[in-house]
Amino acid sequence: MTYLVTWTTAALAQLAAIVALHGDRRAVDQAAQWVDYTLRRIPYEVGESRQSADVRLWYGDVLGVYYHVNPAALTVRVASVAPARRPRA
Repeated sequence: MTYLVTWTTAALAQLAAIVALHGDRRAVDQAAQWVDYTLRRIPYEVGESRQSADVRLWYGDVLGVYYHVNPAALTVRVASVAPARRPRA
């Protein structure tokens, strides 16, 4: 099965802010593409559930994402994104 992945406007704005602060645009872009690719294929096999099995939180090397899965509609909605690690001082 392949899920349709959408990003909320807030998540896209958060991603743009991460790109601006991270310093390595390519790493953030690659991480976002990996998140999208993975969530299209195996949204339940990454991250951990929150509140219910369909509300999940996944931390990767660069990004952390909070997303909702709708198994009936085969959709995933990325609600929020943040840096997975604190910037080094």
